[in-house]
Amino acid sequence: MRKKFLITLFTATVSLVLMSSLILNTYAASQRDIDELNDKKSQAEDELNSVNAQMDTAESELESLKSQVAEVESELARLNTQLDDLNNSIDTKEAEIKQEEAEIEEKDDLLKQRMVAFYELGDTSYLDLLFNSADLFDFLSTYSIVQQIVEADTALINELEEKKAQLEADKAELESNRAEVQTVKAEQEKKSTELQSLQAEKEQVIDSLSEDQKALEQQIQAFEDAIDEAQEEIRRQEAANNAANGKYEGSFEGVLEWPLSYNYNIITSIFGNRTAPTAGASTNHGAIDIGVSYVPVYAPASGKVILAGYVSGYGNYIKIDHGNGYYTAFGHLSAFNVRAGDVVSTGQQIAVSGNTGVSTGPHLHYEVYIGGSSKGYRVDPLQYTSHPSLIYH
Repeated sequence: MRKKFLITLFTATVSLVLMSSLILNTYAASQRDIDELNDKKSQAEDELNSVNAQMDTAESELESLKSQVAEVESELARLNTQLDDLNNSIDTKEAEIKQEEAEIEEKDDLLKQRMVAFYELGDTSYLDLLFNSADLFDFLSTYSIVQQIVEADTALINELEEKKAQLEADKAELESNRAEVQTVKAEQEKKSTELQSLQAEKEQVIDSLSEDQKALEQQIQAFEDAIDEAQEEIRRQEAANNAANGKYEGSFEGVLEWPLSYNYNIITSIFGNRTAPTAGASTNHGAIDIGVSYVPVYAPASGKVILAGYVSGYGNYIKIDHGNGYYTAFGHLSAFNVRAGDVVSTGQQIAVSGNTGVSTGPHLHYEVYIGGSSKGYRVDPLQYTSHPSLIYH
């Protein structure tokens, strides 16, 4: 798209330069120039509409990316909080495990001391315990108490070991959860990086499209200025011709004769939208083209010649004022039989058709204006012209 835009801009720039040079010459500004500028302006407007549509899409996609980035950042914040909680829980479990280990070690040392003391009693101690006892019941009672203390210490140590094992299992589960959260966090960080990269790329696309918009808007404005200048030049030309030759005082009846012999009835290009054979693009053709080569061209009605000269694009060109705001014009002529200021009658030869100017081959370019050649508008000549049975090619 960028390449296409640059090519369009270059073409338009060249056209504007040519247009600027053409309007300095006599009869340089013509309706065809205006039509070509309007076509280029229309193309630029189509390109601008396309760029605007791309801009809307890009801005929508950017907003979506920003929303996704915000969601990922929010998820990362949640995961960081979860990791902090897990780390705190793991630290708490580690402290509890150390506390249990210290208590187990303390109880284990106490049990060992008691076991040693109990073992050292031996037979002698048993005898001492027996002789020092008031009676047999007192001896058995004292021995049972010592044994119960040892068994209680052993049970306590076993309980502490089980509690420690449970704490270590809880810690392992917390570490496993932490590993899972860290994995999810790493994936979210990767996603965040990718989304931010896409966001940066989309912002660059929008910046580029914005530059295209500005360039196209400037280009359209340049075309509009050139069109205004061409129209003003045409008005100046007509004013000069009218001042020199005076206006036609006749009255047009509303019917034009065929400007050629009735034998020449092949239409090679119709009025209105058509497809240019070389460019493959649709153009607005403000005339009809009649397929002839170097034959007499006749005035379709009485009038006054207001222009007979070379015009950009049209080649040798004649324009006739028929009164009541009606004008006819003929392009690509090979020779003139009249000049500006001449009053002509219906059927009088005014020129010879040809192939001058920008032409795809010998033919007669035939236009009809209503309301003036600059302020008015062009209409299909066949609606106002008495013509033979036509053949369309």
